[in-house]
Amino acid sequence: MSDRLDVRIITPDRVVYKSNSDSVAIPGTTGEMEVLPGHIALFSTVKPGQIRIKDGEQEIIYACGTGLLEVCADRVTLLVDSAAGSREIDPKEAAALIAEAEDKLKGLSSEDEEQRFAFETQLAAAKARIEVYERTSGEHVPQHGFSRISMEPIKKEGSEASAE
Repeated sequence: MSDRLDVRIITPDRVVYKSNSDSVAIPGTTGEMEVLPGHIALFSTVKPGQIRIKDGEQEIIYACGTGLLEVCADRVTLLVDSAAGSREIDPKEAAALIAEAEDKLKGLSSEDEEQRFAFETQLAAAKARIEVYERTSGEHVPQHGFSRISMEPIKKEGSEASAE
C-alpha cells in the first residue's frame, strides 16, 4: 500500500490532471466521497460539481461534468465529459449557460424527462464552474449566491482584526 494516490482526470479531449496526491474528493451521484490511499476498489458515477485534490498543503480544484470514477490499487481515474480549473473558466460563458438552462427548463413539460435531465445537468455543471472560479480565481465576487468565500469574516469585538 502506498501513502499517495495516482490521480488522473481525463476528458474526451485531454488528460486534465495526472499526479500523485494525498487525497481526492469527488461529487458522486449518491453524495460526495473522499478517496485516501488504501481505499477499497470502487466504481461509481460522478455528477457535476467540484473535484478537490489535496497535495500536501495545496488544494487543487476542478469543476467537472458527469462521468465515471474508478479506484483500484491507489489509482483514481475520473473519466468525465468536462473538467476545468479556474484559469480555463469564463464566468460570463458559465453564467450564459446557467441562464440558457434555466430558460429551457421553464418551458419543458413534465413528460420531457430526458430533456429535463440534460438541462439540469448543464445547469449543475455551469454552477460548478462559477463556484470553482469564485473560489480559486482571487475574484471572489458572488454572481449566483454559491460562493461562501465571498463573505467577509465575522470580526469579534476586541480582536486584533477590529483594532485596525
